[in-house]
Amino acid sequence: MTDLDERINQTLRERAEGSVDTDRLLAAAVVRGRGRVRRRRTATGLALGVVAILGLGVVTDPVGLVDSGPDVPPGPGLPADAVVAVVPPRADDVPGAAARPDLLGADPQLLHFGFASDGFRYLSWSVQRGVEMARLDVDGHTVTLELAASREALPMRAPGLPALVPELITEGVFDGSVSHAAGPYGVTVWLRHWQPAPGVYARATAIADDERDLFEAASALRLDQAHRCGGPLRLTTLPAGAKVTRCEVTVAPFPAAFGVQLTVTGSSPGGIQVELQYAVGIAGSRTTGNREINGKIAHVDRSGELELLGFPKAHLTANFGWPAQGYTEADATTVLSGAQVAEHLDRPTTW
Repeated sequence: MTDLDERINQTLRERAEGSVDTDRLLAAAVVRGRGRVRRRRTATGLALGVVAILGLGVVTDPVGLVDSGPDVPPGPGLPADAVVAVVPPRADDVPGAAARPDLLGADPQLLHFGFASDGFRYLSWSVQRGVEMARLDVDGHTVTLELAASREALPMRAPGLPALVPELITEGVFDGSVSHAAGPYGVTVWLRHWQPAPGVYARATAIADDERDLFEAASALRLDQAHRCGGPLRLTTLPAGAKVTRCEVTVAPFPAAFGVQLTVTGSSPGGIQVELQYAVGIAGSRTTGNREINGKIAHVDRSGELELLGFPKAHLTANFGWPAQGYTEADATTVLSGAQVAEHLDRPTTW
């Protein structure tokens, strides 16, 4: 489970037990009654247990975990039982991995692949350490796909593998073969290595009854398109010598919530963690600040977190404190001064 997934899950649990600390909220809320979001997959105790153990980072139907009250609408134009498919925004001026396999993982703000099928949805996507990743819901099963420009770039352990299945930890020969092993709770874990195009190394894992989901995702893979990783968030100004080194977006709970996390790194260790946190259940937010950025109210606290205010049901923050030694409030101000946030956070087609 990634750090962003864990923070969403933690907030969901905390919200279920009491009031929301909106200034620390990452993302969480679903709507009660008519405003409830019903996912295709049922949230059972077993399913949640499997998610926790497998580390899949999937918030599976958080209905019942979080209750934001009967008066919170599900969002403009969204029926109460909507399941919204969120897709990373297209980057039509960027070549896909088929034309430029060397670009895979080179720019954490870009994904150099997409999918042709609308039969499944994104749960999350990320770019870090030379690997582009998408976690998908394929017919109710989780499939995790990784793409890289070299086999060495792929970590020894695939992110979709349970810790209790060490026999599937392998470098792979990328010949398209599939291996599998028994996982906890009686599930089966499937693993495949292949090359969908010259210079493109792919690895996929699935938690399913058979290997069909692996091949369904692979057949829908498109390497002739590119997408922007940051979704509704773009960073246009960075401190001198700094660059975006990591991007992760979790949309599994959408339209109830989602989270975007970008890491800006310069010559110092660590980095500035920039987060856009959205949830329909945010009833209120900070309205007074102690700073100003480009004429907008901002607030900085003692922990080293700078927040730019004024985003309905969302928080935009830049954390420059520990463990990101070597970065200052001025660095965080530079980053947030050029942050571009989509006007309609609840409408992915506008991102």
